[in-house]
Formats: sequence, structure tokens, C-alpha cells
Amino acid sequence: MEISRHRTSRGTVVWSRCSCGRLRMAYSPTSLTSPDERPLVAGGRTPGCPDCP
Repeated sequence: MEISRHRTSRGTVVWSRCSCGRLRMAYSPTSLTSPDERPLVAGGRTPGCPDCP
């Protein structure tokens, strides 16, 4: 379930919560021309949760 979506000067940050309760952050840059600009994800998986990505 998406909790919030925020546009920044360098991309978009999306906060979501899994059905197990784990909080997850995903960053998508608007430009992929620089090696420093790559998609990032923080939050991991909950062992045994079938819904965690």
C-alpha cells in the first residue's frame, strides 16, 4: 500500500507499507545519465511474508 509519493529536484520518492507492516522506500531518479543517479530501494523483506517485494 502506497503511503506517500514525493517529487524532488532529482527524482521521485515513494514510501509504502507491506501487509506485514514493513515500511519501504523507493527512489526513482528523473535522469539516468550519471552513474550516481540510479534507482534505490530501502526496507528489505520480511522472512516468510508472501507480499514483500
